[in-house]
Order: sequence, then C-alpha cells, then structure tokens
Amino acid sequence: ATQAFKMMDIGPLDIGDYLAIGAIFAATDSVCTLQVLNQDETPLLYSLVFGEGVVNDATSVVLFNAIQNFDLDRFNPSIAVHFLGNFLYLFIASTLLGVLTGLLSAYVIKKLYIGRHSTDREVALMMLMAYLSYMLAELFYLSGILTVFFCGIVMSHYTWHNVTESSRVTTKYVF
Repeated sequence: ATQAFKMMDIGPLDIGDYLAIGAIFAATDSVCTLQVLNQDETPLLYSLVFGEGVVNDATSVVLFNAIQNFDLDRFNPSIAVHFLGNFLYLFIASTLLGVLTGLLSAYVIKKLYIGRHSTDREVALMMLMAYLSYMLAELFYLSGILTVFFCGIVMSHYTWHNVTESSRVTTKYVF
C-alpha cells in the first residue's frame, strides 16, 4: 500500500492515516455471498451472513470514527487504552440505544397505541421508531448503522408480534 501511495504522489502519511485506511479496508462486502444464497431455502444462513455483514460494516465505521477523534502523532499506551475505551463506548452505546428504542417501540405498540386496527398507522409507527433510533444516534454522535440494526432486531422479536396480522405481512415484505 505504501508503494501505491508513493506512485500516486499522495505524500507522506502518518499512523492515523494508515489506521483509517485499514478501518475502511476491514469492511468486507457480503453482497456477492448473499446473491448466491437463497433466502427461502436457507433462511438461517442468509440471516447470519447478512447480520455479519452489517455488524462488520458498522464496526468499521465505529473504528474509523474512533480513529478520527485521536491525535495519533504522539502515540503512547495511555492513548491506546483511551482509543480502545472510545471504540467500546461507541459500540456499546450504539447497541444499547438501538435496543432501548426497539423496546420503546414494543411498549408503545402494545400499551399506549390507540387505533389498533390501522395497518397504515402501525407500519408508519414502526418505521418512525426505527428512524428515531437513527436520529438519536446521530444526535449523540453514535453509530446510526449499528443503532438501527439492533433496533430492528429487537423490533422483530417484540414489536412485530404486537401488531395486527395485516401489519405483519406488510412489514415482512417492506423490511
């Protein structure tokens, strides 16, 4: 990679630049694998590969953002510990925000939602709750991808079972 940068006349790069490039290249694309798999024949394998791809991409984004927050020119062990702590904070906080928003969605649909028989309202509310998780993640400078992913997992386990049958069919094909 260093030789390629020299050939492109990019100039000298510091350790932070190399780490950022490594974080970008660490994200693997699972689209080709998903094209080969048939979701109807192997739903568990398809879900595992899809989930791994999303978490891998989100981890790369969180790692890239963590690298950007540090001045790595004066790298020492305390910066390494602080960097690891920042990465874990971003990852765990994004995950918790997604889970909490998904649980809030389930609570609203089950307990507080009036107008239970409207498919349009139920689907719209589910979409808005997922969007709320993304907006909150961006507001708190967390990973929106990871937050929406875990919000979707929680919503599929709890919220989806509290909506009407027509809303289940709609959300199954929309999402």
